[in-house]
Amino acid sequence: MSLVILQQGILLFSMNGTGDDGDSVGHYLHNHYVFDHPYLLIHTWARPFFVLASCLFAQLGFIGLKLFNSIMAVGAAFLAYRLAKHIKISYAELAIPILMCMPDYLKLSLSGLTEPLFSFMAVGSILLLAKDKNILAALIISFLPFVRPEGLYFIALGGLFYAIKGRSWQYIPWLLFGHLFYTLLGVIAFDENWLWVFTKNPNAMLDPAYNQTGRWLHYVRAMRHVLGIPTMVFFWMGCLAMILPILLQLKKKFKSNLISLFILAGTASVIVTHTIFWKFGLFKSFGLTRNLLTVAPLMSIIALAGMQGMWRVLRLDSVRTFWVSLVSTLGIIFFLYSGSKFAVKFPQDFQLSPLQELSTEVADYIKKEHPKAQMLYHYYPYLNLELEQDPFDWQHYTVLFKNVLDNEIPSNSLIVWDDWYAVMEGKVKLDMLKQKIRACEDFQSNREKKRAKFNYI
Repeated sequence: MSLVILQQGILLFSMNGTGDDGDSVGHYLHNHYVFDHPYLLIHTWARPFFVLASCLFAQLGFIGLKLFNSIMAVGAAFLAYRLAKHIKISYAELAIPILMCMPDYLKLSLSGLTEPLFSFMAVGSILLLAKDKNILAALIISFLPFVRPEGLYFIALGGLFYAIKGRSWQYIPWLLFGHLFYTLLGVIAFDENWLWVFTKNPNAMLDPAYNQTGRWLHYVRAMRHVLGIPTMVFFWMGCLAMILPILLQLKKKFKSNLISLFILAGTASVIVTHTIFWKFGLFKSFGLTRNLLTVAPLMSIIALAGMQGMWRVLRLDSVRTFWVSLVSTLGIIFFLYSGSKFAVKFPQDFQLSPLQELSTEVADYIKKEHPKAQMLYHYYPYLNLELEQDPFDWQHYTVLFKNVLDNEIPSNSLIVWDDWYAVMEGKVKLDMLKQKIRACEDFQSNREKKRAKFNYI
């Protein structure tokens, strides 16, 4: 555990990366400016409970939000160890390095994204269920949809868990507490209607949002990057190691295996649903592999079960089991920094991207050459951070959407176009922007001619 914290601390304070330059920065901006714009507390894209939990850290700058997510990631690793120990997996403490050496999980633990908090709450809620702390577990599960949409799966699984467990039906209503809390908050404090939690869902879209769909095996293949190859192998072994005993004892010990079933079902629900969403382009799916990291702690437990199951199949004694477990874990750690295309790229993955560095130069140019610009248009979130500009101050900043080009652009305005966010999210192509600029120039020229004619008369 100490080595994991040391690794996290070194990367946190020595690297200036943001995990990614889109959603990660967008979440930071929502958190940082929430005290200036309180309605962000119920902003559905920003994820209300994530904002509530982490906004104080964001006041320290981006490193503050990275610190919050680092705490969540390390905390999730510790809870994964406790849960693995509870379901009697040997050498449960190895769940900690297995999780924190997953390449994508390590990278995103140093970002402003929502996955670390969700993973912490998900594994924590299952641990509470295992300890029969049912009301607290249900309350935590109830707030998961306000961290990430995958929380809805856990509400469904939680209801099924209580229904099967026996004499636990009274806990099911607690699974709806989060929805009730935020519904009332929106209605009372922000004058929203009673269905705002559902009607303002940013992902409620059945048509492909980006005109792209994917393949059935997209997320299965992505596990090489998400988990790293050694952990991925152990993960698939772990699925067998946990499922087979349950199937063989289905009638006799079904209820005693409910926690293991919850771990497997929670993991499967994320993999299967996101596969379907990406295949058919549902709910604004873009095939993001980081979706799997919501259940990364559960996957580390499954991988550990696979590792220990292999040693049982080989009938190794306790001494040999200890040494091969240690060597296997060291192999996972070595793979993380091996330079493989499925491992982290050090130090690039923990530093600012070339586009972020370029935006720093653009921000310096704007500050120097156009300090009094009336309006700034762009879609690139990191540019707001570099300009120290409140992105919710709509009197001086407008997101570069396609409909902006249909309106009059004030004089002394600046438009910054990029070839990804402006195109993919804003739907503004470069030729469209050039056409708008030419129209503005023609309008300005005609106005000057009319003014000259009037002066002459």
